[in-house]
Order: sequence, then structure tokens, then C-alpha cells
Amino acid sequence: MRLDLNLLVVIEAIMLERNVTRAAASLAMSQPAVSNALRRARKLTRDQLFLKVADGVQPTSRMLAIWPELHHSLAVIRASIAPENFDPRSDPTSFRIAVTDSLASEAVTGIALKLRAMAPYARVAFTFHTNTTSLDGIERGTLDCAVGMFPALPRGIHVQGLRTDHYVCVMRREHALERGMTLDQFVAASHMLVTPSGMDLGAVDGWLSLHGRTRMIVTVVNHFADALRIVAQSDLLTCVPSGFINGPDHRFAAQHELVVRSLPFETEKLVYKLVWHERLHTHPAHQWFRSLVAGVCGIPGETTQPSATTSPS
Repeated sequence: MRLDLNLLVVIEAIMLERNVTRAAASLAMSQPAVSNALRRARKLTRDQLFLKVADGVQPTSRMLAIWPELHHSLAVIRASIAPENFDPRSDPTSFRIAVTDSLASEAVTGIALKLRAMAPYARVAFTFHTNTTSLDGIERGTLDCAVGMFPALPRGIHVQGLRTDHYVCVMRREHALERGMTLDQFVAASHMLVTPSGMDLGAVDGWLSLHGRTRMIVTVVNHFADALRIVAQSDLLTCVPSGFINGPDHRFAAQHELVVRSLPFETEKLVYKLVWHERLHTHPAHQWFRSLVAGVCGIPGETTQPSATTSPS
């Protein structure tokens, strides 16, 4: 049977969306047309490729086996026929990006407004970020790039350092520890952890473990802005990147007279990174977009690590 590249495009869309209806919408095709293409692909590969589940479809072992080469090959084909030059003033390219919560209030607005001004026909879609979900989206092709801290990166991922930061402790005015605290007082207090993944421990807890200490976490939230609102009305402590408390949310902190103190133990620097997949590394439109993102999220004059492809972690 002759290979029809259109079938591969349909398979790719279903794999990315894990849902036939959404795949049809992303391809601007009718659902019957996508279902018909899937039937032909099944006949070609002599495999079901996808099995129905409650919320869509899931790939078979055969589909999982052919997926890496199929996805990579289609990306290479698209890149080879893409225009060599990108004109942001007229190109209708869509971009998909995830931005970590501690930078989102600054970066999402900046990226959206700058893109609108420089590329009026382009589209950008932002999505919720965790290290795991963003890397999965970049690997699968549902994300073009992501901004986060990413302590470990897999092979085939490019990375560019954007800015550094450090954690500070935030509390309400007239808190018992307002004038300073020892390590013992810090771990004895009640804490609120901010983590988009919902995990029970964060970077601060990892650093505390190096000192053989643990803190008492009584509340876990997903967003730093929620943490500030709760801290302003309670005796809880929370740890946030200093750039967040001094950034767009500084007005809230000043209005509620929140107190910022250094952590009473040694910590490491936070490094914000922009990451993307090898398949988009030389794509003109995405190179331009990543430059825009770096301009918004980076700190002018700060030295950051150069772009590089990572080795296996």
C-alpha cells in the first residue's frame, strides 16, 4: 500500500490530542474524515494504533514504538519546507508556551502585549506550568517552549538561562518573627508551601534537609499570589522568589505591609530557564518568538548561560 503522508499527520494529531474530536478540530477536518483516515492507517500498519478510553483514546504499544521517529520525521519535513525568513508583521504563526507561576504575572502580560505589537497576526496560547507537564508537552509537541527552573532536562532539549533569583521568607506585619529569626524559629513556625505540582515538598525543604531539618507545612497552594493573600491574614510564613515579591505584585505586598526576611540558612540560586525541543531549534518563527520571550523574561545586563542541548539526565 502506498504511504499517504496525510495519514501520518492525522495520526500525529490524534497522538498529541489523545482525542479524535479534538484532533479533527486542530486539523480543520470533520470527525468522520479523521476517523476514516485512522481506519486507513490501521490497515496500513496492521495495528489498532489507538484504543478507546473514557476521555478519548490511548496509544497502543505499536503506536508508542513508532511515535518518536514519526513525530521527528514530520517535524523535519515541516522545517525543510518552511519559509527561510519569518516576517512577524504578516505571518499568522501560532505559539504555545508555559510560564512558571512566579514569573507569570510579569511574563504573560509582557509576552502577549509585545507579540500583539510586533506580530499582529500571530497567536499565543499560555498553559499551566510544572516541570513535568512542560517537559512532557515539549516532548509530545503540544508545547513549543517553556519558562521554568527545570533541575534536570532530557536529551534533545535546548536550554537558555534567563535570570537568577533567590528565595525569601514573607510574613504579615507584627508577626512574632518580624524582627528576625533563627533556624530553630523558622522550622518551628507554621508554613505555607507554594507548588504548582501539588507536591508536599519544595526547594526550600531540600535545602533544609541538608541541615538535617524539616519545617511544618500546614497549607499547600498552587499560586504565589494566593500565598501572599493568605499570609497577609494569618500567622503563616511562606517562601517566595524575591523577584516575585518585588515584581508586579509589590503593590499588594506594600498595601498589606508584608514583611520580607532572608532565610536563616544557606540556599542556592534559582535559575530561570527557557527550554525547547531540537525539532524547533532552527525554525525561523520560533527562533524569533524565543528571542521575544527571552527579552521579556530576562534581566538586561545579567549574565546567563548560553543556549545548549542537554545530555541525558
